[in-house]
Amino acid sequence: MTGQTTRPLTNDERKAAEAAFRGEPFNPEWSHSAREMYDGIAAVLALRTSAEKPSSSEQSEEFPLEPAHTR
Repeated sequence: MTGQTTRPLTNDERKAAEAAFRGEPFNPEWSHSAREMYDGIAAVLALRTSAEKPSSSEQSEEFPLEPAHTR
């Protein structure tokens, strides 16, 4: 990021970012830059969510699928 300047987010960009993090739909009245921000955040969150879900073979014994039988 060397040489890049930062700028404050526009109102649309801020709303789009908040909506993406909350899982809310995109408002088509927002700007093109807000759309890019929303799509980028949503894509990263989708990757993060899919990477965090254990497969059935990785199911933790701490949280078994079937209840443990105790005596």
